Amino acid sequence: MADSSAGSSDARPRVVVLHSRQPLTTDPAQAFPRDRFEVVVLTDADPATVLREDVEASLEQVVHAGRDTWESVVRAAGAAEVVSNDEYCLVECARLRAATGLPARHPARLDGYRDKVLMKRRLEAAGVPVPRHLTFEPTVTSSRAVADRVVGTVGLPAVVKPRREANSRGVEVLPDGEAVLGWLARHDGEAGWQVDEFVDGDLGHVNALVHHGDVRPVQAGRYLGPLLGFERGRVLGGWTLPADSPQAVAAHELNERVVHALGSDGDFVVHTEFATTPDGRLVVLETAARAPGAAVSELARVHAGVQLEVAHLRLQAGLPVPEPDRTGGRQAAWLWLPVMPGQRWGGVPEIARALRSEVEVHVSRVGRDGNSGTDVRLGAALLLTSTDPGAVAHDVDVLHRSPWFRTADALGGASAVTR
Repeated sequence: MADSSAGSSDARPRVVVLHSRQPLTTDPAQAFPRDRFEVVVLTDADPATVLREDVEASLEQVVHAGRDTWESVVRAAGAAEVVSNDEYCLVECARLRAATGLPARHPARLDGYRDKVLMKRRLEAAGVPVPRHLTFEPTVTSSRAVADRVVGTVGLPAVVKPRREANSRGVEVLPDGEAVLGWLARHDGEAGWQVDEFVDGDLGHVNALVHHGDVRPVQAGRYLGPLLGFERGRVLGGWTLPADSPQAVAAHELNERVVHALGSDGDFVVHTEFATTPDGRLVVLETAARAPGAAVSELARVHAGVQLEVAHLRLQAGLPVPEPDRTGGRQAAWLWLPVMPGQRWGGVPEIARALRSEVEVHVSRVGRDGNSGTDVRLGAALLLTSTDPGAVAHDVDVLHRSPWFRTADALGGASAVTR
């Protein structure tokens, strides 16, 4: 993967894919086959970060340029389409499409999908349940009075989040009043923060295709738990819900309400995360007008025949996508297993040989060679598939408790579970 000139005499229509902070989780050629399209990835970041590290692909062209030059690069490239699945590029993608005469594909009120405060305000106005929340306006102020206001408004634990970030960046769970005071002191004077109630319940997600007001359900699922703590050795994962299950039906109904409250114009994938409380309420935590991260897009491919990132890129380009399969066919699950400093890949656990699901294990280079630093990255990725939802749920529980990685001095003896 190397920088390359955007100019070309190739007769294939050129698609420019914008990238900044959120890597592609699939080969763009899945959305734009190389025999029909020329793909140029335009990034203002390190070109080596365009693809997530577990994605094996050879990109045709990667152009590194400052964002203030993107419009001139796009015009010089003669792009037929400009697309992105990067949260940090969506606004610029919409602007560049308008500036170069391409049809609008993003929601007209995109801020409702990107700004967590605006999102909750608009959902509340539409009667959609959201957590209790408080915005630090205009900036964070460090004082006992503000800490008391936080606790009095949202309770404890409290969840602090940046208004405009993605992929759990900046999210912290503050368990008590002293933690709230400490957080306020560290962020005193900063703008762009808000705090939510910690919603007790099972965490889930729901995904759909949006086409000018038409919301087509694709897939609903559950998470193992919060998508936090990977750097501390926590296993992340989740699984699909059968399409006809009451939980999936309720999730899709919720997602449709979310889309109509935030904006259903355009062509995009919508991904909503929610909590199901012990009394059965579905509370919206986050939503995005793009395909999700982790392995959720791949689960949708197995479950409904629609790879969500591929679908989102194609929808933006005005290309057809498959109709979601709602027959409930195959179920799927994913697990990400981190390798911690000083640990090494210990081989597939013996218990995995007795599983009832089909299991694919993809071990990244850092997992095979170990990780002696503090920057914990993906160690292994598991994809489970089966026609039996019970088998998938059982196997997820077994595998996330199994000793995949071991400390260097334990490779010949007792295993150390990475959890």
